[in-house]
Amino acid sequence: MRLRRRQHLVCHWTTDGFLVGVPGHNRWVRIPHAVVGLLDRARDWIDLTDLVAAVDPERPEEIGRAVRGLAEVGVLVTDETGADSTDGTDGAPATADAQDRIPPLWQHWGSVTQRFHLSTRDANYLVDTPERARVAEAIVAEGGAPPIFKEYPDHPVVMLPRRPLPLRAPVEDVFAARRTHRVFADTPVTLDQLATVLFHTFAPQRFLDGRLFGVQQGRVSASAGGRHEVECYLVAHQVEGVPPGLYHYAPRQHALELLREDVDRAHVADLSYHQGPSYQGAFTIFTTAVARRLSWKYRHPRAYRLWMYDAGHYGQTYALTCTALGLGPFQTVAFRDSAVERLLGVDPDEEFAVYLLAAGVPAHGPAPVPADLDHPPPAHVR
Repeated sequence: MRLRRRQHLVCHWTTDGFLVGVPGHNRWVRIPHAVVGLLDRARDWIDLTDLVAAVDPERPEEIGRAVRGLAEVGVLVTDETGADSTDGTDGAPATADAQDRIPPLWQHWGSVTQRFHLSTRDANYLVDTPERARVAEAIVAEGGAPPIFKEYPDHPVVMLPRRPLPLRAPVEDVFAARRTHRVFADTPVTLDQLATVLFHTFAPQRFLDGRLFGVQQGRVSASAGGRHEVECYLVAHQVEGVPPGLYHYAPRQHALELLREDVDRAHVADLSYHQGPSYQGAFTIFTTAVARRLSWKYRHPRAYRLWMYDAGHYGQTYALTCTALGLGPFQTVAFRDSAVERLLGVDPDEEFAVYLLAAGVPAHGPAPVPADLDHPPPAHVR
């Protein structure tokens, strides 16, 4: 029998030993230290007898069992298929190539993404079970709950109007008009408009009793467990009453905390691959996820999905609020994560960039589409 290591493996060291993800399955195989070198020896096609001799010739039966076990779970691929054809490249059997191939979706995104996807599936949420209460009590007993607000108390602030503008447009009109805008008029946004957008998108509307987990916020947007890990950093370009610069939005104060005065459209352009609508409107918002607010309560890999969902909830609330105010919203994930985090001065191990939102007074096109779009001609409609 000839065999070799799978080309697409995800491996990592843990306190329990060396673990290898089983391709296509949400489980891991623990590899004994004595045979860790086996995978390296099997990076190219090799006969079983040669592999056993290379790993440990003194223990052929034990090594042989380990090899066969790894082949059974798919960590190694073999030529024991009865096929005589080869793939024309390295003499390997064509059927072994089929064993080693990852599904088309993951060929584009990679085996690491596939492994992570599998790890986030089928989490046990312990709903309506006694164990749920015990787990919650153990988490709270550990302490270390992260603050529900982030603030910069020593920084200058711009206090925002406490009374938001009325949103009286019929909901069906707002839904019909909601579009992504890419062309803006050279017109400032008012302080009241900005304050209203920030209030409805990022501020708590009320506070709730979260029992063991303390005070929770009720915001317009849904958030996993009421954790609301989303933070808002705003670059003001043309906002009445707000000097240009980089700010952090403090939802408890409903205020903008000045972080830097020297951040302008050119900075945003460099961070967003020079996408015009990212910086040509009246303001730009970078949202981040303070991951510990989620990971403190939700401790399984599936929780990594939650900040993605929450970012989408916030983004849609933002877009609908802007639309109801007559502003043109824009959103993108095309930005340089590390550079954004450096600009914001956040630790990427604790807080990372998630979404870029922008808005301005739209340059109107043929209603109800933005200025840079048009209705398709009849010949193009199928």
